Amino acid sequence: MKISENAEDYLACIYDLSRKGTPVKTSEISSRLNLSPASVTEMTQRLASEGYLNYERYKGVTLTPAGTRVAERIKRRHRLLERFLVDVLGRSTEDSHEEAMRLEHHFSDESVEILSKIMNNPTVCPDGDPIPAPQIEMEDEPPSFPITELLEGEEAVISHLICDDPTKIRRLIGMGFVPGRKVMVEEHAPMGGPLLIRLNEMRVALGRDFAALIQVEK
Repeated sequence: MKISENAEDYLACIYDLSRKGTPVKTSEISSRLNLSPASVTEMTQRLASEGYLNYERYKGVTLTPAGTRVAERIKRRHRLLERFLVDVLGRSTEDSHEEAMRLEHHFSDESVEILSKIMNNPTVCPDGDPIPAPQIEMEDEPPSFPITELLEGEEAVISHLICDDPTKIRRLIGMGFVPGRKVMVEEHAPMGGPLLIRLNEMRVALGRDFAALIQVEK
C-alpha cells in the first residue's frame, strides 16, 4: 500500500516518541508536529485502520510491525542524509536536520543505500542516534579490495570508500572517486611512491596511504 508523506511523518514521529517504552499520547504527537489535537486524532485513527498503529482511546498509540517498518525506513533515510550532509557536504549538524527533513521523502531506498556505501555504512547519525538497518535486499556483491592491490594496467570499479575522516571523504569524492566509477592503475611509482590512476579521462596521482582508502571490485 502506498503511504503518504504526511503519514510517514506521523509514523516517524511516533517512532521517536516510543523510545520511552509506553504508548504515545496524541497530545505528544500534536506538540511534536505542531498540529491540532483533532487532526492528530483523525490521522492516528486512520493509520490504525490501515494497520500501521494500535490505537486505544484515552491511552495512546503504538506502532504495529508494519508501522515500525515504515518508520525505520524513513528514519534510516533521514539519518543517513544527515550524515551525508555533514560528512560529505560539510553542512552543520543543525542545518542538516532541516535539510534532511526536506529530502527524505524524495530519495529511493536504492539511492539511500548508495549514499550509505559511499560513507562506509555509518551506524549513527551526527547526533549519535542509531541508524536503523536497511530493509531492502541488496544483490550479493563481489569481494572488494584496496585499489593499491591492482597491478599496472588492471581495471576495476570503485566499490566504496573506507574512511572515518569527513575531510578525506570530501576530497576523494571531489576528485571523482565515487562508487560505480571505473578506474585503472597506470603506474606504481617505485620505492612505495604514489599510484598513477586513470579515472575517466583524468590521470590522478595518489599517495599509497590515501589511495588505500578506495575499495574496488572486479
